Amino acid sequence: MRVLTALTAGLMMALTVQDASAAPQDAQQDGVEEVRLAAAAKNVRLRTTLPGTERAISIAFAQYGRQDVAFVSGEFGLKTFDVTDVDKPRELDHLTKQEMALPGDDPSQRFWENEDINVDPKRKLAFLAREVNSFGRALPGDRPTGNYIVSAVNPADLRILTFHRQNTGHTSTCVNDCQYLWTAGRDRSADNTGRIFVTDIRDPRNPKELPVSVDVRGQGKITHDVQVDAQGIAWVAGDDGTRGYWTDGWHRDPLTGKIRKATAVDPIPYAGGNVPKIDMPTRFTHNSFRPAGRTLADGPRPTRENPAGSLLLHTEEAFGSSTCKDQGRFVISSLRGTENGEGWGSTPKEMKTVGVWSPDDQEGTLPGDVTCSAHYFDVQQRIVAYSWYEQGTRFLDISNPAKPIQIAYWRPDAATSWAPYWHKGNVFVADISRGVEIVSLTKGAYDAQDSGTNVQLVTGGPVKVKVGPGDRQRLPLVPHPDYGYACPMVASRGGSCGPASCC
Repeated sequence: MRVLTALTAGLMMALTVQDASAAPQDAQQDGVEEVRLAAAAKNVRLRTTLPGTERAISIAFAQYGRQDVAFVSGEFGLKTFDVTDVDKPRELDHLTKQEMALPGDDPSQRFWENEDINVDPKRKLAFLAREVNSFGRALPGDRPTGNYIVSAVNPADLRILTFHRQNTGHTSTCVNDCQYLWTAGRDRSADNTGRIFVTDIRDPRNPKELPVSVDVRGQGKITHDVQVDAQGIAWVAGDDGTRGYWTDGWHRDPLTGKIRKATAVDPIPYAGGNVPKIDMPTRFTHNSFRPAGRTLADGPRPTRENPAGSLLLHTEEAFGSSTCKDQGRFVISSLRGTENGEGWGSTPKEMKTVGVWSPDDQEGTLPGDVTCSAHYFDVQQRIVAYSWYEQGTRFLDISNPAKPIQIAYWRPDAATSWAPYWHKGNVFVADISRGVEIVSLTKGAYDAQDSGTNVQLVTGGPVKVKVGPGDRQRLPLVPHPDYGYACPMVASRGGSCGPASCC
C-alpha cells in the first residue's frame, strides 16, 4: 500500500529478499557448493504461495458471490483455490491427470500445456487446451489435441463435460460472451497452416467445430494466442505479427469496402500487422494487449501522437539472446495506418514501433547463459507485470510508451516465471519451478512510478552457494519437438527433449 512508511517498506523488502534467496540453514551447512543464479528482488514483497502448484502454467479467476476463486492449470491438471482471503488461500479441488487421461494416455506423464486458461465467468466453465505431447504421446502413435470443457459450477467439484478433439490445441480463448471458442496453434492437418479454429460452445456438452478458417497465416506458420480487448476486438498473435478482428456488430470490412455484420465465424479485420525486424527479428508475436475502453487507464497515457486505442502491446518470444538484448523483447506498436487492411495479405504492413524494453543491462538481470525471453504479461494502472523466464517477473511503468521504465522486480531463487496476473491489487505469478506466488508492490515501486525514476543499474551474476538436497534446482528448458522455442518445455532428466521425453 502507498501509505506504508519507508521503515515498514524497508523491513518488508528485507524479509522478501530473505525469503527469495535464503535456503534452510541446515541444508546450506550440509550442502555442496555450486554456482547458482543469484536471487534478487526490489520493491516487491511476497504475500503467500498456493500450495502444491509447482509446474503451474496459467491462472484465471472467477467470482462466486463473495467467494473469490483462482483456477490454476499446470502439468498436474487443474486446481481451484479459494483466495477470498489472499493471505490464507485454501485448495478447493484438483482435477487430476488421471481424470483427464484419454484411452492410450500414460497418466504418469504430464498434462501439456493449456498455456492460457480461459474461464466463462457466467456459466462457470473452464477450457483446457491439450497439445500433442500430453501424457507422453509420441510418433508414430496417435496424438490427440483439442479442448477439455470442464464444469466449475461448484469450484470444489470440478467435472469434465467433454473432450472436443480437433487438429490443434495450444491455446483457447472465449469470444462473444464465451459462446464461441477460438483455438490457436499449428493446424496438424495436411494444410499445415497457422489459423484459428472456431468452435460453437453454446451447448458445452456438445461443442461443434465450424468448417471455417480464421486468420490463416500460411504453411509452416502458427497462430499462438488470442486476447480480447475491452471493446470486444480479438487480437491474434503468431507468425507475422498481431492482427485484430471485430467478432460482433456492424462494421466496414476494409478488405471489401462493404458494411456487414461481424461474427465469431466470419470476423471483420480491424487493424494490426507485422513488426519491423530490427525490433522483433523473428516476426513471431506471442500475446498482446490493446488498452481501450474500461482498460484505457491501464495503458500508456494517450497523447496527440498516440491517441486512445491506438497502441498495441505485444511480446516476441524468442531465445536467440541470453539477456534478451537482441531477441525476445517487449514491443509497443502504433496501430495508426493499419486500419484499412494493410496488415493482411502475403506481406503484412509493418506497424510503427513506439517503444521497446528488455531486461538487458537492467538492475536485477543475470548475465551469461540464462533462459531469457518475454512471455506473458498483464497490465494495471499503467504498470506491466511481465514474465521473463529465469530473469523473473519485472514491473514496468509504461506511462510514456516511448520510454518504459523498470520500477520493481521479483526474481527469487530458481525462478522460471511463466505468467503474471494482476488480481485485486496483487500479482499472482505462475512460476513453473516455484509454483504460484502472490506478491504485492511496495511503496518504493509507486514512488518510482510517480517520479518516473528507473531502478538504477547494479552489476552481479551467478554466485557460489551451498545447495542442500531439499533446495530448489534450476529447471532446464528445451525446445518443444513440434514448436521449437515458441513453446519451451522442461527437459527430462537426460536434459534433452524428444517426442515424448518432455512430457
